[in-house]
Amino acid sequence: MASQDSQEEEAEEDAAVISRDVDRLIGLLHQYRKVGPDSTLVRVRSDAVVPDGTNRERTGLSLEHIHYLASLFSSKGFQPRVNDSGHDVPVYIHEAPPTAFGSAALQRYRASAAATPGYPLTRLPEAATEFYCSLGNGHFTQALNLFRHGCKSIFTGERYSRGGDTHLNDVLELGVPALVLSNDLSVKDRKFISLMLNRQHAQGWTISDSGDVVFVDKPDSEMDASQFELMSKDLDAEELSGLVRFKLGIDVSEAQRNYRSKL
Repeated sequence: MASQDSQEEEAEEDAAVISRDVDRLIGLLHQYRKVGPDSTLVRVRSDAVVPDGTNRERTGLSLEHIHYLASLFSSKGFQPRVNDSGHDVPVYIHEAPPTAFGSAALQRYRASAAATPGYPLTRLPEAATEFYCSLGNGHFTQALNLFRHGCKSIFTGERYSRGGDTHLNDVLELGVPALVLSNDLSVKDRKFISLMLNRQHAQGWTISDSGDVVFVDKPDSEMDASQFELMSKDLDAEELSGLVRFKLGIDVSEAQRNYRSKL
């Protein structure tokens, strides 16, 4: 009985922490949100976006996960978000004019992409005066850029093609509806939001099509979300790459040897 009471107390404490953190998140999103002309989400093109410097504990993005998502877009067709269902709502910071932190994020991604074959290179000018930094959906966003720029798959060597995929062409040309925040946010708050976005499914909340935080049923790991999806949210870039390699049956030596030969 004592053990059961202890578990119940821990569950109550966890729920209180989640509630407190979600309340803080709602306050930040409300304070710094920038809305479209009809007070909705703002469409943002993926070629205007780079990862924020706070992503994945500052480890950046996983090359394998970017290409894994792109392979799903290619094999299954791009699935747009409809009626609060589908991919997560991207959360971006509008850097216009850029902050020092935002400019550093742009330069960091430029250097990382140039040094790592397989990353989609940014076409933003070095001294860009307007762009976006992704706090959430960074891999999703760069996967779109693989199609935009006709990059080759690190897995197959074939070029990603938008072909006649109407939904994919729509988001590439018009942008993905996103929750856009002002760059007045502090670095501390940027990191907090980034961490919270990676925890949303495990904590039982999400961002709706209206841009509001809403509570939903927590996923049953076997029924509502795969173990892979749940685990991928809380790993740094290298750990996430390892998870993707494990899922696809690729060992490290094979990855190092074959990726470059495919590009």
